[in-house]
Amino acid sequence: MAERKKLGDLMKEAGLIDDFQLEAALSHQRNWGGKLGSIIVELEFAREEDIARVIAEKLHIPYVNLFDPEIPADTVNLLKPEIAKKFGVMPVKKDGKSLTLAMSDPMDIDTMDNIRFNTGMTIKPVLSMASEIKDAIRKYYDNEPVTRKDVPSFRETTKTSGKMELVREIPDFATAEWNQQQQQAQQLQDLEKLRNDVKTQRIVIEALSAILIEKGLILRNELARVIEQKKMGI
Repeated sequence: MAERKKLGDLMKEAGLIDDFQLEAALSHQRNWGGKLGSIIVELEFAREEDIARVIAEKLHIPYVNLFDPEIPADTVNLLKPEIAKKFGVMPVKKDGKSLTLAMSDPMDIDTMDNIRFNTGMTIKPVLSMASEIKDAIRKYYDNEPVTRKDVPSFRETTKTSGKMELVREIPDFATAEWNQQQQQAQQLQDLEKLRNDVKTQRIVIEALSAILIEKGLILRNELARVIEQKKMGI
């Protein structure tokens, strides 16, 4: 948990989330599990692309493209499908006894230890968004057709040794092109938020309820009773 909270602190320092949002996300994680970054995105506190950008900028961890070029089959087979799905990771490249591993949270020491134990290899973490890793697992392990769109904030790539392309530098976000893309993306996001308004309210209420229960301000059975009464119109 300590390592996961470091990611939350990084998001807070970057101004992506505030203290309340971090506490709500951590409370949600303690009660229902899951990756902190994914929870922050699910609660709509921050966008997945922005979390990845901050990690790349602050920690100088390279971003990896999981789809172009394709990851070789012998590299994919270094990790069993159930392990990749359980920990939300994707093997990228083998170099001797070192395995380059795509992670949405490269600070997650527990996950790296588990993969090291399962493979017997030294783990070198690189960055990829959680949604990209999920799509990569579908493509390489489940043999499903997957089409990915380029992420504007990670277009600049430089080739490295091996077959993968790692992003080393983040482009200037102050350019007119980026601002226009951001505006268009924001408009689409606003429309989607309207469609998911009920879902968003439910998730936030769950997070707030979890905080109240955790702090002992309300008992779980009392909360369930009040909800049931509201459903019945009492």
